[in-house]
Amino acid sequence: MIYLKLFLGWLGMFLFLTEIDAQKGVFIGGKLGTPIPLNLFAGEDNIGFANVASPGVLVGVEGRWMYEKRLSLGAELNYQYNPAKQNFWDVGRRGDVTAHYQTVSLLFRGDYYFSHKEVRPYTGVAFGGFFMFNDLMFASTLPEYIDDESVSYTTTLWKPGFAPEGGVVFKLNRKTFLDLNFKFIFIPNIEPEYETEIINGWPVVINKNPHANQHHLQLSATLLFGI
Repeated sequence: MIYLKLFLGWLGMFLFLTEIDAQKGVFIGGKLGTPIPLNLFAGEDNIGFANVASPGVLVGVEGRWMYEKRLSLGAELNYQYNPAKQNFWDVGRRGDVTAHYQTVSLLFRGDYYFSHKEVRPYTGVAFGGFFMFNDLMFASTLPEYIDDESVSYTTTLWKPGFAPEGGVVFKLNRKTFLDLNFKFIFIPNIEPEYETEIINGWPVVINKNPHANQHHLQLSATLLFGI
């Protein structure tokens, strides 16, 4: 009987240590979410990102190293798309307007977990680079007017940024986790861009990037698998 108790004790200890080791290590996964434009620190004329763009779609891949029970380091590569906010781009005789805001970001992150059990709320910070590709097109609906001729503008930017973040990780099994995350993305120092056109013989200034930032909130869900 004593040997059976010793065996069961060692078996329990082995399973406990195996469970702890399974919760450490490297995890990779895919992300799906939505970027929500914000008007924080609006630019000239109090125009911010939420004035010109609508919530969109976010997809990405992530790697995370859980090197301690309550600490992790990670990296993620994301793509996001925000369509135009049509009520802002109602420009009358300029014709139909389409605008697209696309961003590719590479972020590095560190997080602290308030628990190492099945449900793990956490907080942390991410930082990295954001490549933004914004395009704006006026599609003429009245081509007989000179000032209704179709015209398009493109703005490409590469900017550093950072993001306070938080969320909750749910343990689904020994090596699978579901992460629900929010980030406040701050991309400072984006200036409005202007272009001058000659319309009916007169110079007309077009603001093709009418905001001074692209700050936004990211809401996402990531499924992580241990490797």
